[in-house]
Formats: sequence, C-alpha cells, structure tokens
Amino acid sequence: MKMIKIITLLAVVLFCQISLAQETPVPVTPVENTEQMMQEKIRQEAKEAREAQKRIEKAEKEAKKAEKAQKKAEKELKNREKLSSDIDSKRRSIAKDEKKITKIQEKMIKDEKKGKLSPLAIEKLNQKMDKLNKGIEKDKEKLRKLESKQ
Repeated sequence: MKMIKIITLLAVVLFCQISLAQETPVPVTPVENTEQMMQEKIRQEAKEAREAQKRIEKAEKEAKKAEKAQKKAEKELKNREKLSSDIDSKRRSIAKDEKKITKIQEKMIKDEKKGKLSPLAIEKLNQKMDKLNKGIEKDKEKLRKLESKQ
C-alpha cells in the first residue's frame, strides 16, 4: 500500500513537471517594441478619428443636399400654385369684361328703342366697348402665355 502511494505521488509530481515544462514563457518585450506599439496605436486612433470625421462630413453634406432639394421642390410647388392662381384671375377678368360689354350693348339697345341716346352718347359707349374688347384681347394673350407655361 505504501508503494502505491509513493508511485502515485511520483506520477503526480512527474505530471506537474511535464505540464510546467510545456508552458511557454511570457516573452519579454524590449522598450523599443513597446514604443513602436504605442506609436502604431496612436496612428491607428488618429486614422479612425479621420475616418469618423469624413463620415460625419459626408452625412452633413447629404443632409444639406436633401434640404436643398426639398426647398427646390417647395419653390416649384409655390410657383405652380401662383401660376394656377394667375390663370384663374385672368379668366375671371375676361369673363367680367365680357359681362360689362354685354350690359353696355343691352343698355344701348334699350335706350335706342326709347330714343334716349344721342350720337355722342352712342360714340362714348362704342369707345367704352372697344376699350373693353382691347383689354379682353390682351388678357386672352396673357392667358395663352400662362397656360403654355403650365
């Protein structure tokens, strides 16, 4: 029994000796290597900082570009709305002047039947209608131009 204990003890000691012999010692780094590693680490951090800065600048540039595109779209929409409003305004102006001409003509016919119109009054009413017709023609031309822009 004593012999088994001694053999077991020797086997354990031998096993420990073998495992210690197989361990690799920690390499001792000279001071120059640590300085180089520190410098390399500093360079790497600087490079990462530059790359991060570039990404930030690129994102800001994209944001500005998107904002500019949005402003352009809003301006275009505003111009279209203004153009549409101008077209409606010209159409209303033409219709209003045509109604005025119709009323003047009806008044002339009515007053001629009653005999209230003098040649001077007829001439004034005709001049008024001519002036309105010229305004209508100008407005129609402007309307055509506006519609061609649309």
